[in-house]
Parts: sequence; structure tokens; C-alpha cells
Amino acid sequence: MDQISELIDKHHEVDFKAALSFAINNAKIISFDFFDTLFVRPLVDPEDAFDIIGNKFDIPDFRRLRRKAQADAFRQMVKNGNKEITLKNIYENFKGTSVPSTILMQAEYDLEKVLVMPNKELFDLFTKLIEQGKEVVITSDMYFSNDFFKEVLLRYHIQDIPLFISAERNATKRDSGELFDLIVDSYGIAPQEILHIGDNYMSDVQMPRQKKLAAFHYQTIPHEEKKKNLPLMNSLVEGMLRTVSVGRNPKNSLQEIGFKYQGPAILGYLSWIIEQSKADGIDHVLFISRDGYILEHVARRYFGSSLPPFCYFLGSRIAFHLALIDDNNYDQHIPFLMSGADGLTLSELFERMGLESPKQSILGDLGFRPGTVIGPEIYDSVMKFLSAYRAEILKICRRNRRGLFIYLKNLHIAPGSKVALVDVGWSGSTQEAFELAVARLMDMSVVGYYFCLANTLERQRRDKRQVMKAMLSSETASPSLMDKVYENRQLVELFFSAPHNTIIGYMHKGTTVTAVDYPGLTMNKDHNEMISQLIAGVDGFVDDFISLQKDTGLVISPIQQAQPLIDYATEGQWRNDSRFAVLENFDSWGRSVN
Repeated sequence: MDQISELIDKHHEVDFKAALSFAINNAKIISFDFFDTLFVRPLVDPEDAFDIIGNKFDIPDFRRLRRKAQADAFRQMVKNGNKEITLKNIYENFKGTSVPSTILMQAEYDLEKVLVMPNKELFDLFTKLIEQGKEVVITSDMYFSNDFFKEVLLRYHIQDIPLFISAERNATKRDSGELFDLIVDSYGIAPQEILHIGDNYMSDVQMPRQKKLAAFHYQTIPHEEKKKNLPLMNSLVEGMLRTVSVGRNPKNSLQEIGFKYQGPAILGYLSWIIEQSKADGIDHVLFISRDGYILEHVARRYFGSSLPPFCYFLGSRIAFHLALIDDNNYDQHIPFLMSGADGLTLSELFERMGLESPKQSILGDLGFRPGTVIGPEIYDSVMKFLSAYRAEILKICRRNRRGLFIYLKNLHIAPGSKVALVDVGWSGSTQEAFELAVARLMDMSVVGYYFCLANTLERQRRDKRQVMKAMLSSETASPSLMDKVYENRQLVELFFSAPHNTIIGYMHKGTTVTAVDYPGLTMNKDHNEMISQLIAGVDGFVDDFISLQKDTGLVISPIQQAQPLIDYATEGQWRNDSRFAVLENFDSWGRSVN
């Protein structure tokens, strides 16, 4: 190693920018590696681009076929006495599909052109050096021709940069460093006066130093090892954080969590809803609160024309269940009014129905002391009181029923409509309550759409009389995966929550309907702020992903889009994350009948 390289490494250990500045100041020619140095892709592994092509042309094993073609091209290269392959060589060896290899070759060329984008950390330096009149060159081991690099650079108004590309020069950095010899020969200066900057330690550091050039090992800060064999969406999300979305999501923040996991899941589920609503001939899509909040938010921003008429529908299992109770069925619904009541005071029991608590004088006459907490020992007494207090409770039920009817009419949902009720999961209890409540109001066909349906007895029971469809169901996922998602439903529910309280009923004046809410006992004081931060990450992801999808023609299935969240939830690591230590029960009524 020469003295300059030793000094570069010494500075590098202390200050990356100072080391790079020192290296540049001591060089007459600065050579930049292209891929993963001057330009980057929004992917963790460059070969993940093959999966994008495979999806586009419906070739599931395209990555394997493409790898084999490249390996065969290398064997042919050695046989012919050459030192590098070209993209054409690769596709001359490509076999195994009905799609012409020329079309696939052009698709890869076009995709790589739109995938690569400037690495701001180095590209700004690159353009600054050009403006200062420094001699810069690009040196790359790649099977693309010079035209590829010229076309990419021209997008950024950069022309006439000397290119030392292995496919054009039939020489490489990696094998014997002959590309560096060509730079030295082209400029006729001492090798020590040339600096090469690149990310690969062997070909960008060891090889140029063997040729007496100065070399600077570029690594992202903080340095992250590249992961192999990630699902495509996981790779895209991680890659976007390093490229198109760099610096916009604070590290280890809830906003970053929203970007990495919630955003892809929301987009995947929404894509599935769009497809399913068309197939089912849906007239109206009701994104039920609170689970539908962010779905409706994203749909409103991007997919308004792709869906039937839709809205964020203020309602809940509680509101619908109360609306279906009348004088004829009151007694059979007392268990519902009692469900999840353990630990509540009598006042809270009535508050969650939207009813003022009876005066303490009345409660006292019945033997209930102030602050009495409901537990098994007083169930019978409480149930008797609920039975005796039916007239007041039925007033709330009638009010909710009338409010629900007016609400539906205001949305122009008429008898005979086919409605999709969108929920996160798990067993169809909200849909059941909704259908029972509206059955007495109007004739309506209801289809339940879910992120995941659980393998529960309640869900199986409801399957017999409800139409329920899920992105993650027995038709699209293994029972073990569905069970794992259900086991981690607390996290999934957080990602489908909203920054407002649970809706428990309706008030109405004329044709104006106002939703009645209830905070519940377990609402964490930071809940709304958590949701707001997560949604900021979702918005950032959706903005960047849709733009990337438009540029690349990316085809990816709804379940593939949701894969980052599915993996994050089922692997269970989130349980050890302090940010989620305060997760609450999202059903303010109680879970016992869900």
C-alpha cells in the first residue's frame, strides 16, 4: 500500500468526509464506481430486480433462469478467450420461457435505467468536481454498454464523462485490474495520481492499490450488510429508505415503522379491496371505523376512481349491536351488555352504552355502593338491574337504530344495494352485528372484506350465514400463518387504528346524524400521537412507492405488498420493542364475544 492510501485509511477511521476530501485533494484523476457508489437502486440486492421482471411477465422462476443464463454466458466467455460478458451474451444463453429473450433483455435494460438513481452523498460531490474542472471518470464492472451509462447520466444533464466499462473494454476491475491499467494508459500519468472510489473492497480497493492507484473504500453510513433472498416488497422497502426516501423517516421512529410495515400492508390490502370490489359488483364500500381510517385516507388520495362510491363509515360492533336490540329481543342481549364488563364500575358500564349512569341513590337502594366494581360475585345482581332498567337502555337502542337508518340514507345506500364492509379481522363479529341491525331497516346484500380471517370457532360459525372474504384466508395462506397473524393481532390492529375514540352509537336531529364516541378504559394517552406518527410514515411510503411503481411498471400482488408487515408481526420481535409496550386493548367494549 502506498503512502497516500495509508493516510486515506488513517483519516477514514476518524472522519469519513475528511478522508475523502484528503484523497481527492491529492489526486489529478478521480474514478467513481457506478453501481452502489455513484448510483444506487431502491433494492437491497441487485438481483431482486429479476423478481420485478418475473412478476411483470408472469415467469415465477425468472431469477433462476436469469442466473443460469449469466453463468452459461461466463462459461462461453472463457471458452472464447474473452474477459467480460455483455447483456446480449446473457440473453443469447437464456432459455426456458415462451417470452422472446429479446423482449426480456430490453425489459431488463429499461428497468435498470429507471431503477438507478443518484446517491446524494456522492453524486453532489461528483457534480461539484465537474464544475470545478476536475477530471472525473466512471469505472464499472458491468455487462451494460456505454450507451446505458450515457443515457442515465444524460437524465441529470451530464455528458462527455470518460467511461471505463468492462463490457465495452473487455477488461475488468475484479479479475486482474486491467481497467485501471487502461485509465493509467489513457491519461499518461503516474498511477498514484489517480484516485478510485468504490464500495467493493476487492475490486474497488485491493485491485486499484495493487496497480499503485489510490483507493477510497466507500461504505454507507451507518454501514449495513446486504441481505439476500428477501421477499421483493421487503427489499423494495429497505431499498427505498436508502434511496428515494432517504432522510425523511427518522431512524427507529414510529414514522419509520409506518413506512416499513404499515404502508405496504395498507397499500396491499387496499389493492386487494379494489380487485375484489370489482369482481363482486359492489355498489358501496364502507370503511368501518376505526379499522378503515387509514385505508379510506389512502383511497381518497390515490384511488378514488378505482373504487365504487366509498366512505369512512363511523360505526362499530357496539353501535350496530345496540341498534339491533328492541323490546322483543332485549333479554337475549343482556349477556352482550355484560360482556367484557369485569373491572368496570356500574357508571362505566352505562357510559359505554352512551347512557348516563343512574343516580347513586337508585343504585344504593339496590345494594350497589359508590365505585362498585363488576366481578363474578355480583353478575346476577347486575343482570337483574339491567333487566329492570330496560326502558332507559331501549331508548338508546331506538335512537341508534334510527340514526343508523338516516346515516345509510344520507349515503344514498338504497334497498337492494350490495355493500362491502371493510374491517381488519378476525371473526366477523362487526359484520354480524351490522347485518342484523340493517336487516330490519332495508334489504341489503353485505360482503365482509378482511385483512385476515382467523381460524376460530366463531368465524367458522359465521361462515355459514355471512359472506366473508379475506386477503389472508385459507385460500391464500397456510393455517399456521393465519394463526400467527391472529396471535399478533394487537400489532396489526394498531396499524389499522385511528386517532379518535370508538364509536358507540348515533344521535340525530332531522336528517343530521352525529356519531357518539367512547374513549374506553384502556386508551393510552399517547394513542392518537402514535397513530399520527405512523400515518406520516404511511403517507411517505405511498407517495414514494406509487411514483416508483409508475416509473418501473412494477407488478406486485396484494399479499406480496403486505409481506413486510406479515413477517414483522409473525416473527414476534415487535413484542420486545419498547415503543409498543403501551399497546392497549383496541376494543373498548371488551373482546369476549369477538
